[in-house]
Amino acid sequence: LGSLSVSANTYTQGFGTIEQRANERARNNLLQFDAALTIDAAKLLPKKLGASIPVYASINKNILTPQYDPYDLDVKYQYKLDNAGDKRDSIKKVALDQTTITTLNFTNMRFGQTGKKAKLWSISNFDFSYSYTKFEQINPLILLNSVVKHRAGLGYTYNANSKFLEPFKKRIKNKSPWLAPIRDINFNPLPSLLSFRADVNRQFGKYTPRIVNSFDNKVEKVDTSYDKYFTFDRYYNMRWDLT
Repeated sequence: LGSLSVSANTYTQGFGTIEQRANERARNNLLQFDAALTIDAAKLLPKKLGASIPVYASINKNILTPQYDPYDLDVKYQYKLDNAGDKRDSIKKVALDQTTITTLNFTNMRFGQTGKKAKLWSISNFDFSYSYTKFEQINPLILLNSVVKHRAGLGYTYNANSKFLEPFKKRIKNKSPWLAPIRDINFNPLPSLLSFRADVNRQFGKYTPRIVNSFDNKVEKVDTSYDKYFTFDRYYNMRWDLT
């Protein structure tokens, strides 16, 4: 039906190779987590539908914990956290560097694949795709950096072997080469390839920097900038061997 993979990675302050000097080694604690799921959702549907629904979902999360407070660089983060009192949660929220990426894909979904020869109007000629991606980041300099992408696609493809009609081949029995231009007249009434694809892309992003007043460590908001666009692309293709 599918597969699930999970992985994790971590290192702590001071991590490095033997050849590295002390000031070249890691100064942060890293916690990384990845999970990915791949399934064929069509297995849950009746076989007579002839469906194919590949699904991919994943989540990736990175958390960096600093060795020193990002605003008081000569004070260790853990020391400041231990002595923060009721401000512990707010200090922790702005000090961590967190990145999260979420993905959901439905790729090349099809229906009506029964093994029979597809006709011009068969639903098996159509394919559908959809993808969703969300990127989100916060750190001591960024209050919020978020980008959400949607992409949807609808495609149609019809393939057929060229069938040439020769109306005079059997009617003209004379084998004279002078009649060959008429005897060999042929034409193909249907195209051998018809395809159409429409892709819709939508992106919405917003970025809010974090302004820190170093005198009293007051965190203020500034105006958010936006990144958004919407596109609709269409592709057409036809191959017709007329004669």
